[in-house]
Amino acid sequence: MVHIALHNSDAAAEHREGVLHVWNETFGRVGDASVWQDTVWDRHRARADFRLATAYDDDRLVGFSWGYTGQPGQYWSDFILDKLGPAVQEWVGGHFEFVELAVLPSVRGQGVGGRLHDLLLAGLPHKRALLGTDDDATSAAVRLYLSRGWRRLGKQSPTGQVMGKLLEDD
Repeated sequence: MVHIALHNSDAAAEHREGVLHVWNETFGRVGDASVWQDTVWDRHRARADFRLATAYDDDRLVGFSWGYTGQPGQYWSDFILDKLGPAVQEWVGGHFEFVELAVLPSVRGQGVGGRLHDLLLAGLPHKRALLGTDDDATSAAVRLYLSRGWRRLGKQSPTGQVMGKLLEDD
């Protein structure tokens, strides 16, 4: 049985190796683990309200999701403001940035991704959330997000989109 748990930034540190393993299996191997740790993992864990949801099957991490409070001046917030302008203007700043969701291929289709998604967003004080994902309506990720109340706000690249979700009614 898969156990889902939520961790703050400090508690998340002990899950780094497992997260990197799932990342490598899901998104492709990182070139240099120490660069990934510095430029992704530690940078994100240092952001306000960072939280990590983990999915463990016994002692093996099989999935994770993480996010934090997004603000203007951060790379992705500024990037989507530049790309989408008025379409996201009211969404950016104080939003929850849903950054990553990954589940090992061998565990997909069992509801783990949905459980990670729901736990990561549970009890947040934010009024809105944003994420970037592919722009293929048939992809598992987009289908999951749409089923959880996310809506398309616009294209961030030829193959990527920005999605938003109002959280105050959750």
